Amino acid sequence: MRAWTVALFLLIAITLGAFGQISLKCGMKQFGALGAPGLSMVGGLARAVITPYVLLGLCLYAVSSAFWLVVLSKWALSYAYPMIATNYLLVVLLSRAFFRENVLPLQWIGIVLMVTGLVLVAGFGAKTG
Repeated sequence: MRAWTVALFLLIAITLGAFGQISLKCGMKQFGALGAPGLSMVGGLARAVITPYVLLGLCLYAVSSAFWLVVLSKWALSYAYPMIATNYLLVVLLSRAFFRENVLPLQWIGIVLMVTGLVLVAGFGAKTG
């Protein structure tokens, strides 16, 4: 499998994971708080899991994991796993778009530092493993 094909699988895994997060958040906004730790929280969690958006988010994660497995079969974990950090940037951008969440300047600085690290890993890391 060519490197660009593996990179495409990685991009799909990251994108599905990010949209999975958005779906989970949307579902939990509709569902509400789970409650205090204990049996009531466990019951709330069980009910939350079967709500449509939460279920969709979990399904997106499952499909994302299938794409991720292809990436892991071709690239070294020490190279591929840091690429998942692009998910942080994507989730922040999607959170702003879908939920109008505010992102503080210090958070943007942290994201820029992570992306800078990704560039270093992508430029100097070994893809095979």
